[in-house]
Amino acid sequence: MSGHWLQYLWLAYLSKPQGERELFRSIKKNKIRSVVEFGVGDASRAERLIEFARQFVPNGELSYTGIDLFEGRQDLKQGVSLKEAHGRLKRLDAKIKLIPGEPFSALARFANSLAGTDLILISRDHGAEAMDQAWMYLPRMLHENTLILTENFTSSGEEEAPEKWAYVAMDRDKIVERAGSNAQHIAKAA
Repeated sequence: MSGHWLQYLWLAYLSKPQGERELFRSIKKNKIRSVVEFGVGDASRAERLIEFARQFVPNGELSYTGIDLFEGRQDLKQGVSLKEAHGRLKRLDAKIKLIPGEPFSALARFANSLAGTDLILISRDHGAEAMDQAWMYLPRMLHENTLILTENFTSSGEEEAPEKWAYVAMDRDKIVERAGSNAQHIAKAA
């Protein structure tokens, strides 16, 4: 068995946190070339994601954009600084862009340059309140196969861990609902 296959099995079915497993299965299935992540956190998820996703695209063709408060966080211990995130991610074979700020202000400046994004991740760090205004910009970033995964609190039904955080695919109808008046852009992309 090749190392890539073993790495995939580990990340997609055995790794911790368990809620990220769907993320890695989706990356392999959809051959992701561009990622926008809301909520970089400590950057470890971004590192794993980039290292894994670049196996499926030619060298240097993976682009990753991270939107985060960085130093603007209330609790600086819950994440990394912009400088640290840039230092850790730039060593990976991908085009890295880090945008400091709230989702709304970041997308107001950069949504048009993020058109055609393959995968959009919305971590629990950027919950409903932080994303409310930003949804109006997301349709500009979508294409017909864009996958949007949001980190949600779910019930697993298992006795040991009945509730957990997990990435869940967002239905296009929900995107239209949240985008409101910009829904016509989604219709064009779909």
